Amino acid sequence: MANGKSLLFFIAFAAAQAVSDGDKTVALRWCVTSQPEKAWCVQLGQALRLHTRIQLNCVQLNGILDCIKAIKDKKADAVTLGSEDIYLAGRHPHKLTPIAGEYDGKNQQDHSSCSYAVSVAKTTTSFNLKSLRGKKSCHPGVGKTIGWDLPIGALLQLGFLKWSGPTEGRVEKAVSRFFSGSCAPGAKTMTALDQQSSNKLCSLCKGTGNHHCTTSTREPYFNLAGAFKCLADEVGQVAFVKHSTVLARTTELERRNYRLLCRDGNRARVSRYKTCNIAPVSPHAVVGRSGEKETKDAILTFLKQAQKLFGKDGEHKSEFRLFGDKRSQVNNPMFRDSTQALFRLPPLSDYHSYLGPKFVRALEHLSGKEKTGPLRWCCIGDAERQKCDAWDPSKRKLLCVGATSIESCIWKIKIKEADAMTLDGGYVYAAGKCGLVPVMSEYYNSGSYRAVAVVKKSNPGVSLRNLAGKKTCHTGVNRTAGWIIPVGRLVSSGDIGGCDVVGDAAAFFGSSCAPGAPKGSSLCQLCAGEAGQSVGTRRAHKCDGNANERYFGYTGAFRCLVEGGDVAFVKDKTVLENTDGANRASWAQNLRSSDFNLLCPDGSRAPVGRHSSCHLATVPGHAVVSRPAMKRAVRHFLEASQKDFGSSGKKIEIFSMFSSNGYKGRDLLFKDSTQCLIPVQSNGYRQFLGEKYVKVLDSLSACGPSELVETCEFDVCKVSKKYFNL
Repeated sequence: MANGKSLLFFIAFAAAQAVSDGDKTVALRWCVTSQPEKAWCVQLGQALRLHTRIQLNCVQLNGILDCIKAIKDKKADAVTLGSEDIYLAGRHPHKLTPIAGEYDGKNQQDHSSCSYAVSVAKTTTSFNLKSLRGKKSCHPGVGKTIGWDLPIGALLQLGFLKWSGPTEGRVEKAVSRFFSGSCAPGAKTMTALDQQSSNKLCSLCKGTGNHHCTTSTREPYFNLAGAFKCLADEVGQVAFVKHSTVLARTTELERRNYRLLCRDGNRARVSRYKTCNIAPVSPHAVVGRSGEKETKDAILTFLKQAQKLFGKDGEHKSEFRLFGDKRSQVNNPMFRDSTQALFRLPPLSDYHSYLGPKFVRALEHLSGKEKTGPLRWCCIGDAERQKCDAWDPSKRKLLCVGATSIESCIWKIKIKEADAMTLDGGYVYAAGKCGLVPVMSEYYNSGSYRAVAVVKKSNPGVSLRNLAGKKTCHTGVNRTAGWIIPVGRLVSSGDIGGCDVVGDAAAFFGSSCAPGAPKGSSLCQLCAGEAGQSVGTRRAHKCDGNANERYFGYTGAFRCLVEGGDVAFVKDKTVLENTDGANRASWAQNLRSSDFNLLCPDGSRAPVGRHSSCHLATVPGHAVVSRPAMKRAVRHFLEASQKDFGSSGKKIEIFSMFSSNGYKGRDLLFKDSTQCLIPVQSNGYRQFLGEKYVKVLDSLSACGPSELVETCEFDVCKVSKKYFNL
């Protein structure tokens, strides 16, 4: 109980310490689905107005789907949904996102309200999840999330149950063929299901007369308790229920008679449900439109103030009860009655991160066989997309998926909306934190390159020891040569301190172009954007973290130096690739490599060809990343592709993987200096990057992970206390 008291104290402390949002004028439209719920919502709005300037408007619609559509169409702002509705709301075309979850206080160790869908069998049996064909099954009801949708979806995903999609007929028919008999209440009344399939899905049910196989308590095997009774009575051989169903209906001694069936084919005691389950089921969550920061902030302000005033330990809970209000004429108005507190979610959360891969994959398979097809390459910006489209115009082997940032590409690969992309070391680190692995690395005479600082020879007053106040040019925030190495050095030396590395770097340098930095920051002041002649003026794509920003990447950072910066942080070959006629662009035509110097760590300078002895660090080459399960497929595709389109490929006159000539940019998809791609032999991102480089990255993220990594590492079934501070 100590942990529970600790959390409640933390919530109360956070509410007391938070800067009051009561002075903010906030207008919010909450969607409700009944007149009693609307009446309760109106009362909450009236209670809030006595203490805050929050205006809560209650929008009544006919059902959850209507609420989801209304929020998408900006006719409402928020609603609380269960897990399967969050899945529906998060997908195309609605694209809503969870903002805050409910905590019921039951699991005080993990501060979680997750439940777990499990498959249970008697200990006396020996079959596992892989050998369920021909067994007798017990379900709470057709269409129930925990007892039907998740287990049937998982059996499809794992390949144990075969169904090619709606063209083959209803999935219920495939299930009826898979099991030798079932009790799946509700199958009897499915008019679209043939009689033979319906009879088989109802064959184990015990209801009499008109109540047989119905979704009614007059059917003894209906619902979670009924499905478990079906197993306990030895009518069925496997039951699909919630983990708590088993625990609530057995003594500790009786639990020895049951085993959980795990996804990997093993069995486990019923107490091991966290590691042996069909899927975790996330708690109810408040959802809103994605990409609207102002609306999201308004929702969080409302939730924080409502909980502070009327929550379990609210300052004015005698006036109104936010959770479990016994005066309400409806159960679970706006929030579940069992809710003890609300917790916020990481900034980049979406339905996939909140529900988890097991849940999402299972439901995806219920709508049909998982799509297979060409490899999907993630591209950032228009220039990369143009080059990618030229790679395989037929789109038989490769499809190109567009994204606005490296972070969004990593996320797309994680959630299987894309399969691969090339990243520099800093982002290989972030991708590794998100579960991706390096597959092949770029080779340029070696598998590594050097990070260097470049200045104009005509500007002798700049050295690595007096960078404060200088105009700096970076390849991009969180990129290796252009950010991590130079900024990491400043953090190590104490020139930049604190936990806000980006903010502290902005204060340290005079003005900069660091694509991907917050718009409006001095780190974006030197950026040029897409069009226009003068530097620093507002234009499209200014400071974007992709090739749409003119000063993005190695060549972009060097151009920033040429056109007004004091120092550029790039790779060892950048100057040579853009001077002495190597780059025919108008801005580079008259540049000579002898007009530039490298800054050495000892405070001296050296010619640009002396990078072997004058550099900031030697770092691993860029790498193609993917999900572990796709590693072999991606490697095989790239090995075959570079035989045709690599540096000495048979069809290089048609397309060149390692050249950006003819496209608006440099180093598109791969670095232009790449000679070939070589397989990564190491196990995981840390071994690939090397411990020395990883330590630099660890130190830069010591105060807290990036928004991407935070979202990847967030576990809704084990919520940290900090998230309870709304």
